[in-house]
Amino acid sequence: MAEKRVPGHIPMTNWLNLALCANASCECKVKPLLVYRSENPHAFKSQRVFKEKLQMMWRTNSKAWVTRHFFTEWVNLCFGPAVKKYFAEKNLPMKCLLVLNNDPGHPPGLKEDILDEYRLIKVLYLPPNTTPQTNNTNLTHREFWKEHVNIVPCLLTIDDAWQGVTRRTLNSAWKKLWPVSVTKKDFEVFDTPDPDDSKPTAVDDIVSLVKAMGLEVDEADVNDVVEEHQE
Repeated sequence: MAEKRVPGHIPMTNWLNLALCANASCECKVKPLLVYRSENPHAFKSQRVFKEKLQMMWRTNSKAWVTRHFFTEWVNLCFGPAVKKYFAEKNLPMKCLLVLNNDPGHPPGLKEDILDEYRLIKVLYLPPNTTPQTNNTNLTHREFWKEHVNIVPCLLTIDDAWQGVTRRTLNSAWKKLWPVSVTKKDFEVFDTPDPDDSKPTAVDDIVSLVKAMGLEVDEADVNDVVEEHQE
């Protein structure tokens, strides 16, 4: 709305609607339904995009709305075949529950419009403005967002992701930026210093490298790190 109040500015009128569907285990992701305002966007021609090869069902109308007709098509042409294939691959009985909210694009009589071969699919409509039960309490979308989508879970996600980054991954990243700082074997094998051997060891190379960077370090420090890594 604020965009329309800017003097001399033409507000952007480009938008789309995207319908996504997957099971709880994320093993079955159904081809999305995308509804756009233009049947043949100019960008498709300039970038050689073919609608037939898109990894989604492409539909259009002037409002970019997911109509009941489009949604029914998606159920019969995308959802049904994907579910049938999934159960066949997993050798499971055809027992499927399609959970929908009260969006206007979700036909209330969808069950009657499903093709005969997908009749075993059951449809469940959630109550208005609710999400599935969490801690035995029905939450509205606004309440769910306020309680569960905030900086705290974001920080936890970042922490988990960072802890999951391995030494090998970091070595691979640094190898492209600063090759001399990463050994060929990704620090998996180190030569131990031999007092009777006059040849420089990996530890000697590391000490020389660090000193060349202007840092203070000795062989004892490096050996401690090597021992910790080997453990």
